[in-house]
Amino acid sequence: FAVGDYKAGRVRAVFESRDEIARRLHEWAAENAVELMSCSVSADEGRWRTLLPRLGFAYVDSTLTYTLPKLQTARFPRKHVPVRLATVADQEAVERICEIGFRAGRYHADALFPLALANKRYRRWLGNEFSSLSDSNRIYVAGEVGAAIGFTHVRVKDTEAYITIGGADPAVQSSVLPFAVFIGTLEALRDSGVRRAQSKLSTGNTPMLNLAAYAGSRFSEPEMVFHWHAEEARHLNKLESLFA
Repeated sequence: FAVGDYKAGRVRAVFESRDEIARRLHEWAAENAVELMSCSVSADEGRWRTLLPRLGFAYVDSTLTYTLPKLQTARFPRKHVPVRLATVADQEAVERICEIGFRAGRYHADALFPLALANKRYRRWLGNEFSSLSDSNRIYVAGEVGAAIGFTHVRVKDTEAYITIGGADPAVQSSVLPFAVFIGTLEALRDSGVRRAQSKLSTGNTPMLNLAAYAGSRFSEPEMVFHWHAEEARHLNKLESLFA
């Protein structure tokens, strides 16, 4: 089903037009069959936390951006698991991880968003990325060909990389593998000429926050994430069902 993205603009302007904006959001969602809208705002502006619920949004998550600004000079501990570029033969295994290996992020944090749909959304998104693998669109994996047990998806432009998502099979999440895949990805990016790596993490994903900090990341741009849910949504959970 369709998901929208609301760009909030200036907080005072939104406050002054809050009733009109709330009405237009509802009308636009109905016209476009949108059941959920996401809105990310700076955590430095606390008034959003009070104002956005007046527009029908509910707080679901917080995020931080982490940056490794000098990847070329970074040195990491020796990894115990080799990391390689994925091939189409790895797609099924990576998609399986997407369906069973994630527990953090805005869709998993939103109790009204069904867990099965959240997992399916990530699986479909990664499946699409496999159709356009290239030097600028990379997926690094650990494990035998066709049997990946961990992965990282990265977009590369010139000497900069943006890590979009990563995951590991639940069976190995408590082992050294998530650490090895993350560090191995950073090493592979460094060795390919990337000088700066960046990503965004849910603050609820403490294992990855710890890994990013261990690697020497700088954290910035704290944001709050809100979701708007259509009252007549057919695919979302009903509030009452959460307490049945």
